[in-house]
Amino acid sequence: MNALVASMIFFPTREYLAEPKDFGLTAEDVWVVTEDNIRIHGWYFAAPTDGEAGDKICLVVFHGNATNISGLLKHAKEWIGRGVSILLVDYRGYGASEGSIKKGTDIFLDAAASVDWLIQQKGLRRSQIVLYGQSVGSAPAIELATRDSYRALVLESAFSSLEELSKIHYGFSPSVFFRDFPYQNESKISKIKCPVFMIHGAEDEICPLWMGKRLFQNAPDPKKLLEVAGARHNDVMEDRDAFEQPYRFVLELPPPK
Repeated sequence: MNALVASMIFFPTREYLAEPKDFGLTAEDVWVVTEDNIRIHGWYFAAPTDGEAGDKICLVVFHGNATNISGLLKHAKEWIGRGVSILLVDYRGYGASEGSIKKGTDIFLDAAASVDWLIQQKGLRRSQIVLYGQSVGSAPAIELATRDSYRALVLESAFSSLEELSKIHYGFSPSVFFRDFPYQNESKISKIKCPVFMIHGAEDEICPLWMGKRLFQNAPDPKKLLEVAGARHNDVMEDRDAFEQPYRFVLELPPPK
């Protein structure tokens, strides 16, 4: 059953579509070992100088289901240009990462190990880390934000729950199918321990805007929702405000104590 559900959700991509040098970037190759002993791969980009906040801030990005970290290099360039360091990590089975996704909580382990790496190897505090969840990556980002307090949580094209998403795209949502895939973003987001900024395309055909609006309603303050007019699921980041507004939101926040 888990293999079937995983195949409906995840479409692992091994091949890199681009390299950091293609965007004029230099990356540090990162290998992180998860709690269940899987080696996952990532790229770490140190901003050349701290941004306007005067304190190092690092974004850790959990990507969508049909890409890998090579598809996030535009994200990296935009944030680095604003003085924010960034860690891009591939889930198990994606890019150069080992293993494969067998149950939904596997990517929670991958996400947690990535944050631990930033803390242990780069000396960052959670108050300097921004969790960024893109599409299916909203699930591990929200999960981590319920456990500890971070600088902020940024969600791009997030969904309400796996059951509702399945009903839209497959016409059914028996809860027993998703027992080992606890992606209940709507019920979890009220429990997060940090500010949240949400980006959602008004014409999103994968995770409809109403899902984003319901998540936003349930999120605690402070929070902000950017609806990108005319944008669908995969082109929402073509709008420059989709980078500038969350950056300004993060910049103006007092860091958590």
